[in-house]
Amino acid sequence: MRGTFQRMPTLRELADVIQQRPGVHAVVILGADGLVIEAHDPVHDYADALAARVPAIATAARQLGDAADTGTPQTIVLEFEHGYGVIIRLSDQASLLVSAANTVALGDLLFDLRQHRTSMAKLL
Repeated sequence: MRGTFQRMPTLRELADVIQQRPGVHAVVILGADGLVIEAHDPVHDYADALAARVPAIATAARQLGDAADTGTPQTIVLEFEHGYGVIIRLSDQASLLVSAANTVALGDLLFDLRQHRTSMAKLL
């Protein structure tokens, strides 16, 4: 995502840039209802199944934030046996999900996603 765009990139272009990172399997931009807005999942075609599960995770994270009095979750990182799931809140109506292998440069990915969150949200 550190590339330079001469014009404002589209959601599709941003999702494509994220998906091209080594170790990233899928990038899904989804609505609060769990429906896909934009997806890049060239290997598995799991976008719909992934997106459908994000609202439940976001709700649980929001409840945890409420219980801990820490506010609305902005970034949710899930570590699995063979990879990661990262959910970024773009707005009340949309989120970004990145599914990645455990070999992904997670720190760099998180930095870039957080850095460009506002830009992505403006494209919705």
